[in-house]
Amino acid sequence: MKKLTEMNNRELFSILTGADVIQQAYLQKIVRLHLDYVHKKNIKEDCDLMTMVREYMDGVYGEIKE
Repeated sequence: MKKLTEMNNRELFSILTGADVIQQAYLQKIVRLHLDYVHKKNIKEDCDLMTMVREYMDGVYGEIKE
């Protein structure tokens, strides 16, 4: 199985809607952290899933807790 950081937007969307509950929960956590981050920073731009994963791994949303 690929790591989330190696997937494109289509693959990431499939994770969100698929049966792999562990990766699904991890990706949902990243999306929730992103939404909290943009709400606090009052950011209005759209963001794709690949960018959310990359920003999470770069620590943009805070400390990475795996």
